[in-house]
This record gives sequence, structure tokens and C-alpha cells, in this order.
Amino acid sequence: MVIDWITNWIREHKAEERSIEGFWNYFNSYRDEYPEEFTADFPDYRPEYIEIYPCKASLTMNWPSEDYSHIVFELRIRYKNRHAAIYKMVFNLDGTVEDDKLTFD
Repeated sequence: MVIDWITNWIREHKAEERSIEGFWNYFNSYRDEYPEEFTADFPDYRPEYIEIYPCKASLTMNWPSEDYSHIVFELRIRYKNRHAAIYKMVFNLDGTVEDDKLTFD
């Protein structure tokens, strides 16, 4: 079954742990590179106010070119008990990272 395959893939490639690490790298780069926007998005920032919830994993493929498929692992980010962002890490099927994206609400 596809769900079993995806579950095993996530465990084998440590997708959750790597996505959380990727989020922090992305988030800290955002804080350093765009301090004004960061302060507007995260007033009174303290790291302990950040909550990370793994919320979705999916297998995607481009149609009709089946040879370009990915696992997308998604994290829901909360700040001060409110939804703040979604972080997605896109993995190639061999486990390498293809891309990542942080989208703010």
C-alpha cells in the first residue's frame, strides 16, 4: 500500500527531523537577512514561543512525466499560540532535498 511505503520512506530518510532542522535554518536566515520584516511578523520574538507541528506528508508526481516525483513534508508553525506559517520541505525519492519554502499567514 502507498501509505505504508510513504511512512517507511519518512522514517528511513528522517524526513520529520530534517524538516524541523530545515525550518530552523530557514527561519534564522529570515531573521538575519530581513530584520524589519521579521520583527513585524514575530513581535517580541522569543524562540520558546515557536511551536512546530508535523502535519502532512505526501507523494507528488508530475503528470504525465512520472519520473519527477517527490515527497513533501509539511510543518505547521505557531507563534504565541496562533498559526503563523507553513514550512514545506521537498525531497527527491533518493532522500536528497530538492527545495524548501516558508509561507507566512
